[in-house]
Amino acid sequence: MVVASRIKKVVLLQPASAGGNFEYIAIPRQGMLFLSGALAQWEGEYLYEREIWFEDRCGVIDPDKDLEGVDLLMVTALINEAPRGYQIARQAREYHPEIKIIGGGPQMGPLCEEAFAVGSFDVVVQREAEDIIGQLCDILLTYKPGERDPYLDKVPGISYQRDGHVVQTRRSGLINPDFVELPDFRSIRDLTPDNPMAGGVIETTRGCTEKCTYCQVIQQFLGYRLISRETEIKRLTQLTELAADGLIHSRNGNFQVFISDDLHPPPLRAVKYRDERLARLQSWKDHTKNMYMICQARAEIGQDPELATAMLDANIKMAYIGVESDNAENLKLVNKRQEPGQMHTDLTTLNDMSFSIVAMTIIGLPYDTEESIMELADWVTQVSKYQTVNFLTPLPATSNWDTLVPLNEHGGLLAEGEMRPYHLYTGRQFVHQDERWTMAESRDLFDRYSARLTPVDDLYRRIFRILRNYRLRLASTSRDVGDSITARLADATESLKSWSDPVSMAGREFGENISQRVGELAEKLRSVSQPLANARQEVVDNIGSDISELADSLKDLSGPVNNGSSDLAANISSRITDLTEMLNTVMSDSRRGRTTGE
Repeated sequence: MVVASRIKKVVLLQPASAGGNFEYIAIPRQGMLFLSGALAQWEGEYLYEREIWFEDRCGVIDPDKDLEGVDLLMVTALINEAPRGYQIARQAREYHPEIKIIGGGPQMGPLCEEAFAVGSFDVVVQREAEDIIGQLCDILLTYKPGERDPYLDKVPGISYQRDGHVVQTRRSGLINPDFVELPDFRSIRDLTPDNPMAGGVIETTRGCTEKCTYCQVIQQFLGYRLISRETEIKRLTQLTELAADGLIHSRNGNFQVFISDDLHPPPLRAVKYRDERLARLQSWKDHTKNMYMICQARAEIGQDPELATAMLDANIKMAYIGVESDNAENLKLVNKRQEPGQMHTDLTTLNDMSFSIVAMTIIGLPYDTEESIMELADWVTQVSKYQTVNFLTPLPATSNWDTLVPLNEHGGLLAEGEMRPYHLYTGRQFVHQDERWTMAESRDLFDRYSARLTPVDDLYRRIFRILRNYRLRLASTSRDVGDSITARLADATESLKSWSDPVSMAGREFGENISQRVGELAEKLRSVSQPLANARQEVVDNIGSDISELADSLKDLSGPVNNGSSDLAANISSRITDLTEMLNTVMSDSRRGRTTGE
């Protein structure tokens, strides 16, 4: 029998995304899944009950109510999620002074001083942490702040504060990527057959063989490491079991799986990895027959028909290719070792083999001009089915972070000591000084470039629309009004996000921060939607006033814009009208549910 005092409750949290590529995919961040798995297998002072909370999936967390009774909170964040992560940490401390809070991820690790200053963390973890997380949690829960420093000093790869200064402990060596064999999907909050993941995700390697200057991967995951063949098969089997249990959305028994790492190293420069990967792929065939697999790779696999064929045979049908640029000088400057002419040939080969190619591009590189950027768009749409784009964006622990001069949210130079406007670090505008384009001009350039593409985001919007319709059908079948309302409000949230960026540009022109207001409304929509699924009898009593308030706010939002641009105003007004009608429909449906006793 387990003594109750040994059982500790842990919430592992990924804040809501501020936008950028992959925002519609909402892939569970694997770090949280592996940390939860590490706590599950830890044999120490305490037993850890875990809940993994992805705000993009589960709704906005309420630090006051949702962290009641929680002993330990872990927060990870990408750069544009950092403000929300810091806010949650501060509020968690305010409402629950005794809670222990750990920060980590590619943002907080390199910028631990900022995390301590702006957030409210006991410890910030550097890079990977599966092998230390159990020990670290035990120390934080056993010793008081004034007593635990000698014990923290013995935990490698962490930062903490002592006498107002940040102390960092050294880590030597690399974590075995098999330390946790299976990621802990089943601890994801509200993961049920009525609310499955849109797709599965699998990690087969860590690190990268390359040294591109703009990328955080080589800093976050030192060295290139393959998991064992046996672990690979176990993880594929786990995904099949999750799908069979209804926890991954499937159609006719088939489901999507995203390979989260750079699965296929460049064959011409890493032959040993190539040969090992080929052998593994050939063993995958019997384990991936019901999967539509998506990977990240280099264009060079077009030069290796044996490897490319093995990928197709393993049901890897879509490949994200880091094209970046068609300018040789740009590629050389960022240490992207590929040649534009050969890349064109490789992509043509992969298309002919029936891969669905997603070409990932970067604009705003040093040798770019407006003309060359538009030429890149024309070329890349010829050699790929879908595309993504990001402006060159400085990220922590990359060379760009220190060399590029940061801007504030208004496009002026960042004042000394001022925190960067991380919510703008979405890859959709310049966030650093550049003599070629201002921040506002870069937004316009991004929009004009994007208009020539076939964005992969459009594909994922359609996938998620199908998934929402599926959830609505389930809700209707079960006569569950709450679930239906949740799905409809999620749709409203997506609509808000889809037009917030262009409106933000108009907001600067008309003197009002419309983007901020839209963000606040979207957050309120999300916070309203999550409790509704569980409200049952309380739904009808509470939904009417909330929806009415939101509808009125949306109408008010259009006022300042109407005075400035008739075309933009008409577009915004139309969307507001659609959203208002949707929200009013939700309110009517909930009231009908009450009348009929549903």
